[in-house]
Amino acid sequence: MANESVTDATIHNIPNIPTASTSRELLRTHKDAHNALFGIFDRLLGRDVRLAEVLRDVAAVLCDDFHAERATVYVVDEQTRRLESIAVVGNVAQRIAVPISPTSLAGYCATSGRSFCVSDAYGDLSAIDARLRFDRSWDEQNSFRTRDVLCSPAVFKDAVVGVVQVINSRGSTFSECDLPALQSIGRIIGYALHYATLYEDLATLKRLEQEKAGFIRVMVHELKSPVAGAKMLMELLGEHVGGNEAAARLHGRIEQRMDDMLELTSDMLALAKVKSGSPMGEIGEVDLAAMAAEVAESYREQAETKGLAMDVALAGAVSVRIDRQALRLVVSNLVSNAVKYTPDGRVEVRLTAEEGQAVLAVADTGMGIPSADLPNMFREFFRASNARKSKIAGTGVGLAGIKSIVERFDGQLAVDSTEGEGSTFIVRLPLAATADGAYVSEISEISKNTPADAHSDNR
Repeated sequence: MANESVTDATIHNIPNIPTASTSRELLRTHKDAHNALFGIFDRLLGRDVRLAEVLRDVAAVLCDDFHAERATVYVVDEQTRRLESIAVVGNVAQRIAVPISPTSLAGYCATSGRSFCVSDAYGDLSAIDARLRFDRSWDEQNSFRTRDVLCSPAVFKDAVVGVVQVINSRGSTFSECDLPALQSIGRIIGYALHYATLYEDLATLKRLEQEKAGFIRVMVHELKSPVAGAKMLMELLGEHVGGNEAAARLHGRIEQRMDDMLELTSDMLALAKVKSGSPMGEIGEVDLAAMAAEVAESYREQAETKGLAMDVALAGAVSVRIDRQALRLVVSNLVSNAVKYTPDGRVEVRLTAEEGQAVLAVADTGMGIPSADLPNMFREFFRASNARKSKIAGTGVGLAGIKSIVERFDGQLAVDSTEGEGSTFIVRLPLAATADGAYVSEISEISKNTPADAHSDNR
């Protein structure tokens, strides 16, 4: 498809191009149409509007403005190479689709990027292009006789994103003098079509993500029951292994595999719930400092067992608006990973309030992450290469899930790491605003040695 910008020079079949002053006068007469289209565009920016609704409303504006019996606004579908539309005839809207082909009026407009006026669609169209043939099938099905046609591309950033047609079968006729106004309106329609298509694509992606999450949830539930049953049978079998060392080792390996499978299914269920967009708990203001201290405390025994020091420096009363259970998952995931992947040294949990944001940093002196793996750390099921070699248990699900949680509440999750030296994961979340618009942040630093349980991870 041509990506030409539409200018007066591209207009076909026009013996007398209107002068600049005449064009300005014509555009002034279409002021109501411009205002109506900007109203549609404002609705697009303000809420979720379906593409079909935009096509129908814009066509209605065109019918009214050009005193046309029929108006059609096509949108280009690049995947199917078709022009799709809602045609408005009187008060009736009908969905239609036309292949993008230079042999049809709309297809020629889309492929050439040019505007034109036709005095009789059933007549000789060779003055525009010798390949043009008018398809009368729609007219015959709807008892309509297309005569006068104005056709112009809808353009967004020099690319043709749609086609605008206004049609009459009798009464007032169109002329080339109407084309400048239709081209000007076509530019506004181009913006509306672009954003309506964008919204629809985003809605489709969101729906597909929710459907995928639902499928995973069902699949994992079906998988978890037999794995749990097999785990119970292995525990019973362990009581009868007796003094057979080979059997005991085999039993231990099978039981460990069962534990790994149960951990994976639990992590996948949590990730599926996060991806579905469903709240994991109550959404409201949460004191991040209190939660970080509570989570760090829960890892005390595990850290002390490994001989790790845990330094906790928290700003008091730092409130954020978030899903409480989801926030606990975020903090516990980061702290548990830090403890798990640090053989010796220390783990630090720091919380500050900076420029309207709560900034939680969890740092360790552990194995770190290879630089080549850093871009993939937040992908589902990805684990760093050195973590896989270390044979430390992990599923690669956790970081993907907590990143989704943080971003859902307008936050960011980042990592800074050097292999062999350690890693720092940083969570930024907007501070909760008080009734007078101020941010909730009462800075009072607390430092204590506290450690940390284990969750899913990507290392």
